[in-house]
Amino acid sequence: MKTNILSINSFIGILSSSILFFLSIASISNVHAATYDFNFAAVGDWGCNSNTDATVKGIANTKTTNKLGGPELVLGLGDYSYQPTANCWLSKVASIDDNMKITIGNHENSAKTGFNQYKKSFGLTSNAYYSFDFQNVHFIIMNTQTPYTAGSSQYNFIKDDLAKAAKKGNTNWIIVVMHEPFYTSPTSCKIKSCQGIGNLRDTYHPLFDTYEVDLVLGAHLHDYQRSFPLEYNSASSAKPIITSKTPSKYNDPKGEIYVIVGTGGINFHKIIGKNSYIVNQQSSFFGHLNVDITNKGQVLTAKFIQNNGKVFDSFSITK
Repeated sequence: MKTNILSINSFIGILSSSILFFLSIASISNVHAATYDFNFAAVGDWGCNSNTDATVKGIANTKTTNKLGGPELVLGLGDYSYQPTANCWLSKVASIDDNMKITIGNHENSAKTGFNQYKKSFGLTSNAYYSFDFQNVHFIIMNTQTPYTAGSSQYNFIKDDLAKAAKKGNTNWIIVVMHEPFYTSPTSCKIKSCQGIGNLRDTYHPLFDTYEVDLVLGAHLHDYQRSFPLEYNSASSAKPIITSKTPSKYNDPKGEIYVIVGTGGINFHKIIGKNSYIVNQQSSFFGHLNVDITNKGQVLTAKFIQNNGKVFDSFSITK
């Protein structure tokens, strides 16, 4: 009888342990599914002044859909201190740099001491182009200050990386970050790179179409601009093909949405016209782009939030 009782007790113990094990697995699975939802911020052309302080505060204080509050990831889109060293800017962003990834801008490239500081602070390689995954989003960080033409090391890296990302079953979104843009409305900035870089566009836009990149973030122009979804136009690359003229809500559109967020605080390039492929633009308010990934990673909602807390522009993409 004692043997039978022991056997029953052992069976009950094993059964209880099994139930607890499967419940824990289910709980972990639910947590994993929930973690697809996250929030990130992006902005470039910061400077090191009171406007910069307001941008940092705006990013930190933005109410997001995650329970922690504030973005889980911050993307720097290039041009930070505008000084020979990075000291001032690194001090300014200390409160939000725990999970910050950056691309290199022309002002970092021209200040070697500062460039080395940025590399050390953010763990960059000498080439400063790389990629990473955050939940179900694959981010590619380009460096428009180092060789990027077809056949270059950067080109080969990005092409191979895009091909791998496109095959990943758990990757819903591919987002590319760079400093200098493909497309822009005319502005008061008269240097050649402010007009949209033709060879950069001709080299990479076809790749982005092939591997179904969703969003391309840049800066360099000290303003905010957001395009319709665009495909490459081989007949006239400065006039991309608009695949959807819906102003703000997209259902897995063809092509990529290009956003310039050069509104970190340094100053403004006055916009003096509007190209037909641009949905919304402004050069009067500093602020940042705040992006929510929700609905178990299936919906991307982006808002340009001015430093005064007002939303100037918003759009969403549903997979």
